[in-house]
Amino acid sequence: MCSKLLFSFFISFPFLLKAQTDTSSYQKKYAFKTKNIEYEKGASFFLMDNLYKVWNGSSFMWGFYDMKNNETLTSPKFDTISYRYLHKRKKGFYRIKENGKWGMLHKDRSEWVSVAFDNINYNYGAIVDYISIENNSKYGILDTLGQIVLEANYDDISYDGFRYLVKIAGKSGMRDAKGKELIPTCFDKIYHHTYLNHINLQIGNKWSVFNWIKEDPCAFGKKYDDVDVLMDYFVVRDNDKFALLDIEGKEVLPMEYDFMAPFFLKYLRSVLVGKDKKVGVYRIDSSGKVIASVPIEYDDIWVDETTLKIKVKKKDKIDYYFNDQTLFNLVYNDLQYFPDIDRVTVKKGTKWGMLTAEGEEIIPITYSAIHIMNANQFMVKKGSKWGLLDAKGNEMIPVIYDAFDYRPKKNFFFVQKGDKWGIVSTTKGIILPPVYEDMVTLPNRTFLVKQKGLWGVAAAGGRVIVPLDYVSYNYKYKSREIILKHSDGRVKKHALL
Repeated sequence: MCSKLLFSFFISFPFLLKAQTDTSSYQKKYAFKTKNIEYEKGASFFLMDNLYKVWNGSSFMWGFYDMKNNETLTSPKFDTISYRYLHKRKKGFYRIKENGKWGMLHKDRSEWVSVAFDNINYNYGAIVDYISIENNSKYGILDTLGQIVLEANYDDISYDGFRYLVKIAGKSGMRDAKGKELIPTCFDKIYHHTYLNHINLQIGNKWSVFNWIKEDPCAFGKKYDDVDVLMDYFVVRDNDKFALLDIEGKEVLPMEYDFMAPFFLKYLRSVLVGKDKKVGVYRIDSSGKVIASVPIEYDDIWVDETTLKIKVKKKDKIDYYFNDQTLFNLVYNDLQYFPDIDRVTVKKGTKWGMLTAEGEEIIPITYSAIHIMNANQFMVKKGSKWGLLDAKGNEMIPVIYDAFDYRPKKNFFFVQKGDKWGIVSTTKGIILPPVYEDMVTLPNRTFLVKQKGLWGVAAAGGRVIVPLDYVSYNYKYKSREIILKHSDGRVKKHALL
């Protein structure tokens, strides 16, 4: 967008440095203090990029010189000069200002853009480079040869690399990259679209599509309260009713729906439609025929974010919908399909169970929670107790524990029963019974355990290796030794072989 930029130049001026005198009374202190230099009229300074400047008594005037022999090439007639080099374009040029107006010169100092503008800037990074110009707070465009594309008559200009969106007196229009009018400047808003014919236009509080009105755009004959793009189709709203139109403005679905909106992205060319407080989904096939993907008989329809499958709701029942029918005849209050294991968790009231996608029961609907670990292991909760079931719904770990803390690398759970902890393997059963106040796993398949406030070391099954007689311990992760301390000060060093 051509915005009202201020173009500034950073020029180095000589200055003197003087350390500030110390003082015993408080005041702001600075390490250095600058002093303005009185330039003698006619003082010259030769700079980089073949530039020099001369003090005329009130300001500097700029000119060009030859850096090889220090001979001046032009008189100091310019208000200012700056050199710019575009590395990606391998292009250098000068911006010059003379008598308050800006222009540009090529690197060889030949004229590129005449000195005639209040401001000027070379813009690159878009698909096509261009030069923005400003005069009397109005904006225009030049091409890279310096030829006028858009006169400096516009309040604002934005460019997408292909087209210019222009504004005059609050009205918007569109021009192509060569300045040819595409859309006249008579609209309050123009919404960008890749295809010109699909562009949404607004005048006042009404909307239209360019293809519908392009024969006489500013007359704005075919208009609606709202227009929403759906690929080659458009959802339109007028007086609280909705319709679906094609690119020619012809009705695909008549203006009789209470609700209509483009459906989820995966279901392209589909619309969610509503009538009499019920919703359904219509789809447009490749031939342009409208097909009812989901009939208008549900209270809500959405797409499951996990599986990207359609879900429907009727009253308090939820189901998946595909192949023109619901999966389980709307008998569950909630359900979730897991494609990786081809299983469905289902809910009735407050209880959960598990089925195959064909409806065969795997886990009865008696659990307050089911967490899927993998295809063969499911954590379940009944009341306040936790356990583990296999792929057929058989108990691997009884549902008797108050808490589960799963450690996948070890393939076991820390389990809590009451206020005591133990360890149960998913394959080997009970490793340590839940009789300990606390425990720490050690690297040699043994465990640091605590009972009645005292620590010791136990092996799988609870066999005591170091008696539980110690009040504290010192163990560093992956260390090959653990140090236990007795209340009487004795120290026990136990090797972890």
